[in-house]
Amino acid sequence: MSSTAGNPFRPSFSLSATALTQLLASFACFLGAFVLPIQFPEFGTLSQQVLIILAVITLLLGTGNVLFGRQLSRLLTRAGKRSRVVIPREGVVYLAIMLTLAVGALLGHRNMPLLVFGMMAGPFVLNGWIVYVMLKKVSLTRRVPRRAMVGEFVVVEIEVSNGKRFLASHMLEVRDRVSGGKLSRGSRDEEGTVTYLRIPARDSRTGRYQLRFADRGQYQLGPIRVSSRFPLGIGERGQIDSQTSVLIVHPRVGTLLPDWQRQQKELSEASKRAQLRMGLFDDEFHRIREFRSGDNPRSIHWKSTAKRGQLMIREHQQNRHADSLVILDLPKSAAWDGETIEMAISLATTICVEQTKSSSGGHYLLAIAAKKSCLVPSRSPGVFREQALDALAMCQPSAKASLEDVLNRVVSEHALYDERIILITPRPLEATDALDRVSRESDSERLDLLSHTTIIEASLAAMAGVMTLSDDSTDDRRSTLASSSHRNTSDIRSLIAENSARPPVEEPA
Repeated sequence: MSSTAGNPFRPSFSLSATALTQLLASFACFLGAFVLPIQFPEFGTLSQQVLIILAVITLLLGTGNVLFGRQLSRLLTRAGKRSRVVIPREGVVYLAIMLTLAVGALLGHRNMPLLVFGMMAGPFVLNGWIVYVMLKKVSLTRRVPRRAMVGEFVVVEIEVSNGKRFLASHMLEVRDRVSGGKLSRGSRDEEGTVTYLRIPARDSRTGRYQLRFADRGQYQLGPIRVSSRFPLGIGERGQIDSQTSVLIVHPRVGTLLPDWQRQQKELSEASKRAQLRMGLFDDEFHRIREFRSGDNPRSIHWKSTAKRGQLMIREHQQNRHADSLVILDLPKSAAWDGETIEMAISLATTICVEQTKSSSGGHYLLAIAAKKSCLVPSRSPGVFREQALDALAMCQPSAKASLEDVLNRVVSEHALYDERIILITPRPLEATDALDRVSRESDSERLDLLSHTTIIEASLAAMAGVMTLSDDSTDDRRSTLASSSHRNTSDIRSLIAENSARPPVEEPA
């Protein structure tokens, strides 16, 4: 956010036309209070006191506008005032010269400096009127994609329309405020700038600027400020367009390593073969045929058997679900740094994207245990990819993240059969206990989450053996540190067996 967002009363120096006018009026009152009685004795003590009081009041108002003019401008914008006149540096120099000529003319009793002062005041007033005309009936339209990805360039289009019937608008500068996360240059609050040289009457022009985001998350574009200094540059008028747009920046997508993908495919095929032998996937009726050796006796169709005099069986077409479901555990811990957290989120993103590319299953699921836990189910690959990446872009770690609650929601809201569950967590031992408890407390007798779950420890070494990022300069170093790409169920059970000598901890009822 901007530097004044945290403290709304922090001074932010801004020399507007109002502030400059007040300061000049204060100077003129002070000058009149002390110079006029010398030149004109008829100005008595009362007139001098009145001028001094007016000078002090206008000085305080001008100083307040210089220090807190931006905050006041924001309040006026919220109240409905959209335009503001600002004196740029060139205008300040111009006014300083005019003021010097005026003071010299008064003190020296010379007419020539006063004549030059009048000649300079004319262009200043004319410039103010032209600047006002330049922004009259000017409208703005922003076009920005709804989603982007970390590290890629985003093109934002701003169309400026001139609704005047005869006059063109010249030298318009549009500043689009971008706030939210962190941009590529490290700032959390920046502006995209587009300049338009000339926009003819009843016409429009389109300009573009680029953004590159360094962090995932939700960003806000707007409000937009359009301003002009045409023609002399000594006065600037700007107006605010309050329209805003929301842009969601997705996490980076990496590439899964072939060895890990091959291993997961073998585990998935083994699980499917085991379930087929058990006959657990007869879920859509296909036809009635003769009973064969090895068929499930529970599928015998007794009515057809009595009619035909031989065993007949119902044959079902097996509905295939997605090969894997993704669960991301995001607890907040001092030992879990930001780089590792972002790597874990990128890994979940990569698995979801690869799953929608390689699987034609009719069910996809992403579960996140975080500050705001959520489940993202879908039967469409495109919809799931969009919703899952949106959820991963917005998720935040939390000390209150409950993996067990998320697992209970998954089991209660979705029927699990042969799906492979991929669990990414920095606490594998606690995750194993949670899987075991949820399986035991489930109503389904055949549910065994441990045997269908691959646990990936959310550490840089372990995740480097599963995925690589395209611009990761430390892939080789991390690959040498990775002793294993993941911890499957047998690894976790062996760790539990080694620690079984410890006395059990009694859980409260």
